[in-house]
Amino acid sequence: MERFLGLVQDGRFSILMPRHQCCTVRLTRIARPASIAEELTASHAIDLAEYEGRAIMVTGVLPERKGWLYEANVIDQAGPILTEVVKETFSPR
Repeated sequence: MERFLGLVQDGRFSILMPRHQCCTVRLTRIARPASIAEELTASHAIDLAEYEGRAIMVTGVLPERKGWLYEANVIDQAGPILTEVVKETFSPR
């Protein structure tokens, strides 16, 4: 299980840290069995509406194939001030 820091934008999670894993994904609590890995739909996604526009920290498994973060769990969320600090710190220069 890894930790990811990112921002929620348009219901998706944009990974900012670790930087080498930078991408935008949907979160699901489902463990990644081979049979369902290709069949995930929006109905399998964790609803991130309450975190929209905020920085959050998530644990989960990011497979080689991008698009979904499996076994995801939101472990913390930033308030407005810390969210702005995260945006400023990790924005591309």
